[in-house]
Amino acid sequence: MKTYTQFITEARRRMRVLRTKHYTSPENEKEIMTKGFKDSPSSGTYHPQGKSVVYTTPSSRVGNDYGTRPVSLKIVNPKIHSTDSPKNYRSKLKSWMRDSSDEDLVKDKNRPTDPRKQSKSAIESGKKIVRVPDAHENPLRKVPKGSYIMMDKETANKSIDKNPSPTIKAKGKERRTKTQPKK
Repeated sequence: MKTYTQFITEARRRMRVLRTKHYTSPENEKEIMTKGFKDSPSSGTYHPQGKSVVYTTPSSRVGNDYGTRPVSLKIVNPKIHSTDSPKNYRSKLKSWMRDSSDEDLVKDKNRPTDPRKQSKSAIESGKKIVRVPDAHENPLRKVPKGSYIMMDKETANKSIDKNPSPTIKAKGKERRTKTQPKK
């Protein structure tokens, strides 16, 4: 017979929880919390045609830097399909261009697949959650690192966290500005 503590520790090991946030305007946040995510007509770099996809990020800094409000999502035991990061793709592309013959370069034979195409085809093939690592990374604009986690609308609506756990801030501690380094 297991004790309560043993049961809880074993359950925590078996259960994985993905916590992520969708950043939006304050008006949209209220609407999403009451009615859920609507069909998304947007199109963009990672957006597949005709599919309704919700973009989220596990990195709080990415959304907070733009002054938007978070909608928290909590998914238990997610099946995540990961793509290459844009940085890895660039390095694979350089080595492919260096090592391939002229004929292979012309025919695009064995060319590495772009993360945008990887994510679009994953969503189109029926994957519910797709992660693009370090998609926000841009060394020229000094944008903080963060992943895109794309999920279909139904999965996002099921996983909206109505009562997210509050962020606990230390008392008497000044808030860091962008110029202050971590200690």
